[in-house]
Amino acid sequence: MKLFRRSSVNRFLTLGGVIIILLQVMFLAYDRYQVSVVLGGILLNQVGVWGLASRLLPERRVYLELRNEVDSFIGLVRELNAHAVQGSTSGVDATKSAMKQSVDRMGEAAAVEN
Repeated sequence: MKLFRRSSVNRFLTLGGVIIILLQVMFLAYDRYQVSVVLGGILLNQVGVWGLASRLLPERRVYLELRNEVDSFIGLVRELNAHAVQGSTSGVDATKSAMKQSVDRMGEAAAVEN
């Protein structure tokens, strides 16, 4: 069992870096303008790091049905691996069948705009 998840460690390191930068600037900066400029830069950086811009801006994707099917297929890949690790041949066979059906649906969804 893993002690920490990768995403949690990444968030902790990012937040820790921001705190260190802010503390350093606050000790060195003599006016509020310098601190606010650095804080603004850090906030812009964090918007990119945490992917907040994609949540705030409208969706640009046109082929949403295909994207959803690909996401579903990725879930099937995880399911296939889980069954293989467990040694469940019936689960592997069922998942492989579902994957073939998913590939067929991808072919139908290709070039269909939503």
